[in-house]
Amino acid sequence: MHPTTKIAENHIRISRALFNEGIRAAESSTYKKAIFLMSALYLIAAVFLWHTGAPLFFLFGELLFLGMLLFWLLMILPGKRRRSKYKAMVQDTVGIPERTIIFYQTNLSVKTNTGKETIVPYDEIQNWQETRNLYILICKNNIRILLDKKGFTAGDFQIIKSVLFS
Repeated sequence: MHPTTKIAENHIRISRALFNEGIRAAESSTYKKAIFLMSALYLIAAVFLWHTGAPLFFLFGELLFLGMLLFWLLMILPGKRRRSKYKAMVQDTVGIPERTIIFYQTNLSVKTNTGKETIVPYDEIQNWQETRNLYILICKNNIRILLDKKGFTAGDFQIIKSVLFS
């Protein structure tokens, strides 16, 4: 059970745009490194083919293949993942999902507009990120809690940071 002294409260309506913003911010750096590595390997192969005097047809084929692969990895796959995750989140709700996050002395409570409540102890929160419209709390087990910058009805993020990361 959580203590009843409320430190801060945040309300967020998770529109598709806010959800996409949060997902983009939370993308794995490993994914970005893999894309960079593929591009570097292509450049190495291109220099090798150019240096050995191989026909440019091979270089063009490699460029075409890499271009299609990068387009799929950067545009198609992330968009498909975001749509499926958002669809899974709105499955139990009518309309746009809403969350109320209440910060107490030792934990926070995330309540959905369907009535479900999740308690997160502060020791599970590892870090935070900031985007244009959101603060994102990064928890263990790859869980992210979105906070709307304009959604504070009590307290503010500075108070939360002092409690969480002091």
